Amino acid sequence: MALTEGAPIRTGDADDLGAHAPRRGELGAEPSRQEVRRRHVLYVPGYDPRDPQLYRRLAALELRRFGKLWDARVEIAPEAIGDPATPSVGWKGVVTAGDARVEVTYETLRWDDIVAQDFATPLPVKILRGFKTLFDSLASGQLFRVARASPWCAIVWIYPVCAFLGAGLLAAAFGAFVAFFAGLVGAPGSAAFVIGALVAFAGALGVMAALRRAGSYVIHLIDDGRSQRHYIRRQCPELERRVDAFAARIRQVKARSDVDEVMVVGHSSGSFIAIDAMARAYEADPDLGRGRPALALLTVGATELLVALHPAAGWFRDRLKRIAMEPTLFWAEVYGPWDLINFPNRDPVEELGLDAPADRPNPTFRRAFLTKMLKQGTIDELKRRLNLFRLHFQFIMSNEVQGPFDYFSLVCGPWRVRTQFRRTARGALMSPHLGPPVYPGKKEE
Repeated sequence: MALTEGAPIRTGDADDLGAHAPRRGELGAEPSRQEVRRRHVLYVPGYDPRDPQLYRRLAALELRRFGKLWDARVEIAPEAIGDPATPSVGWKGVVTAGDARVEVTYETLRWDDIVAQDFATPLPVKILRGFKTLFDSLASGQLFRVARASPWCAIVWIYPVCAFLGAGLLAAAFGAFVAFFAGLVGAPGSAAFVIGALVAFAGALGVMAALRRAGSYVIHLIDDGRSQRHYIRRQCPELERRVDAFAARIRQVKARSDVDEVMVVGHSSGSFIAIDAMARAYEADPDLGRGRPALALLTVGATELLVALHPAAGWFRDRLKRIAMEPTLFWAEVYGPWDLINFPNRDPVEELGLDAPADRPNPTFRRAFLTKMLKQGTIDELKRRLNLFRLHFQFIMSNEVQGPFDYFSLVCGPWRVRTQFRRTARGALMSPHLGPPVYPGKKEE
């Protein structure tokens, strides 16, 4: 169900973030002192086989850009941190902006090794798995539900299979020509057919391999779809154990007394992993969110509906509902219509028809405008190059302009996540500085 006027989460005015009206009790007096001096972030990446050390290097680069944009000093410790049992890897840093100083521990919860196993599968097997996933999605009605909720997301989801079908048609035409030529030179009919079929199949695989070498995400998306199908049906014991480990890590970090806020972030496919892990953490400890430190969940570029809309995902819908109704947790979801791999203007609780009261505390929604994150020249270049995945990653990258959604202001800022989103409901900028909120185009109050 789309977010509309009169719904529990209402569309706000046309201000910079397109902020939705806050929930009852969300707006209160601005805090008079720094709320967060130490924050621990647990980041769940999407379906990505790359070593999380890459994310550490990327974060160092993005934080420098963030510091330049907001006139903040950023210091990152040279040594990596991590928890081998989870497993995880990350970094520690200190961000100083005016009178505010925040120590940040940023920990990436790893499942890249599981993704890498999928990537190691031979290409012909991947193609067959892709068709199996497509058949399952069609037979279950999942694809039609996804298309209703986000047509562009459905197109991106079936694009890999369509690409292979297109390559197959071209290869089949060439195979037919080869078979015809083989017949002309005297090959028996059956032999000519076999030769043509083999040439066609090899040609289709060759085109797909060439696309992968050229940097296309066709094969990546095929593997991702297959991984989601196994996750929906809970057919990957290794991933099940890993999500349990993530939940245990959330509980472990939340039990610490030396931080002011624990922030769990899920990006892309990491959104449903983060939701699942948070729900499992609450199942193990119903009082998890009480007391200090504060606990927050942020989902960006979120794809939880790709999982939740499948009929076999009833167990996940139950967990999503559990989190949506948890008053001790602040869950915010940020979406953007410019990202083709999320579900803009869709409340997952309403879309799934979950039996939850209208005054449930979660999630809080915000719309991020690309023009309030990047300069127009950058936007034009990304659109010209059709760099969909670069746009998809903008949610967790530094901005080029000061705007109402700023990922590193959330990660490194002196206010709790709940307070920052309360400020954006008023049209204020997210900022790493203390003081009254700054409104776009206006002087500081």
